[in-house]
Amino acid sequence: MSTTIAPAASVESKPQASFNEIPTVHAEYALRNAKVNTWPFRHAVVRPIFPAWYYQDLTSLFPADDAFVPLNKYHPDRGAVFLTDRGDGTDDLGRLPEPQRAFWADFARSFGSDRFRAALLDRIGGESYVDRYLSRSRALIHLSLDRCGYQIAPHTDVAKKIVTAVFYLPDVGDFTNEPYGTSVLVQKPGAEQMNPQDWNRYDIAYTAPFIANSLFTFAVGTNSWHAVKPVDKPTRRRSIQYFVFLND
Repeated sequence: MSTTIAPAASVESKPQASFNEIPTVHAEYALRNAKVNTWPFRHAVVRPIFPAWYYQDLTSLFPADDAFVPLNKYHPDRGAVFLTDRGDGTDDLGRLPEPQRAFWADFARSFGSDRFRAALLDRIGGESYVDRYLSRSRALIHLSLDRCGYQIAPHTDVAKKIVTAVFYLPDVGDFTNEPYGTSVLVQKPGAEQMNPQDWNRYDIAYTAPFIANSLFTFAVGTNSWHAVKPVDKPTRRRSIQYFVFLND
């Protein structure tokens, strides 16, 4: 009895595959496999969060300083470029030149997707967060540029933010701003009557290092006290601010 062996499929006849990692899938992999710290509130540091080649694109296509406008009257030293609807039906993508506009519009679409938002909710809050918040939320994303003098006083974040995620974007090998990541705070015993925004009310439990290709993310709640120490030297502190934000 003879056996007929089908010829092997020709590799050359197939479309050329792309062997680059998909940025959102890489980020989801890193996020879902990251350790989540549970005290004093649920938070995680993830790095590297992006493929190396994509991180180079993020930093090289980061807008020029003059594209940024003050985030609000409370933070004049923080400039913002909104990639998604800021809440009034507008964003800032139209102010960016090409190829920045196309790149950041694609970032907003892909990382603002239900899939990535679900990954954040699931890793930080579990399946109950996905069930409770995914259909009722959106991604609020803006680029951020902080300058000398910038700081964030202790606070918990507004209740409409379910998960906060900050992607740190210094150049690879630049450790100038390493001390100025987000600090996790714990209230000192007996300090309940002090001003909630007074640094002396808290001990610093941990400060996420502001280093390349890293993410700091946490669940927002009544005890999610955090802050950024004053940036006391000339600097350009670049980041992507990402919030899972409850719909109106």
